[in-house]
Amino acid sequence: CKRNGFAHGRIREFYSQYADNCKPEFKTRFLMKLSAEQIKQVDEKLIDYGFTFMDQRLEILDHILCIVELKDHNTFEEAVTDVFIEQHEYLRIQKSLQWTNVIKQRAPLLKDIFMNPIFFVFWGLSFALYLLLPYNNYSELLTDWDIVPMALPIGAYIMYAYHLFVSKDKATSTFGVLFSTSFVNMFYLYIGIHLVRNLENLWSIVVLSFFTAITLMMYYLFFYYKSKNAKKFKLILNS
Repeated sequence: CKRNGFAHGRIREFYSQYADNCKPEFKTRFLMKLSAEQIKQVDEKLIDYGFTFMDQRLEILDHILCIVELKDHNTFEEAVTDVFIEQHEYLRIQKSLQWTNVIKQRAPLLKDIFMNPIFFVFWGLSFALYLLLPYNNYSELLTDWDIVPMALPIGAYIMYAYHLFVSKDKATSTFGVLFSTSFVNMFYLYIGIHLVRNLENLWSIVVLSFFTAITLMMYYLFFYYKSKNAKKFKLILNS
């Protein structure tokens, strides 16, 4: 069951099928919406249940809210308690799949990175900044700066680790970014850096800027996916 912007077809189908035959008080109850505060309470309950990956939790939250809205109970608390008992097996299975879904995550490099306009912005800025550095030749510049694509991710790895073990609003997509960009960083470590050092001309700066831009995307996409999930949650609250 999905609500509003997520996929509300089942509720609409349910209402269309039974609205003509149901009692007036049921129609009124069916059309009642949960408040933002009540939605937050259900979200907190899911966090306490162990759903700390926000993108996965939002799908489950949407499902649970649909069922709560259809419950015939005197109070919201009674309805929520009843739904969590009924959906215990569903919640258990979804919880067990959390880490499986994380491990399977891979950011599509072509779509999320190489075709992303922000990547080209980072690439251009990196190229310009390298050229502005006060060096007499490319060889001297590369001696000091060709390690940048390997050094920049250190801060990102710390950020991702903190996000993984502390945050209750983790996004599985961010770990897809981590896995994919880490693969590219390993490629640079074993092949790319040697290519940069052997060129020793303007093309070496182009290649160095390319890999620098990829590492910067680790930071950008981390916050992009967090913002995307926050917007989805806001949509649910306002539904």
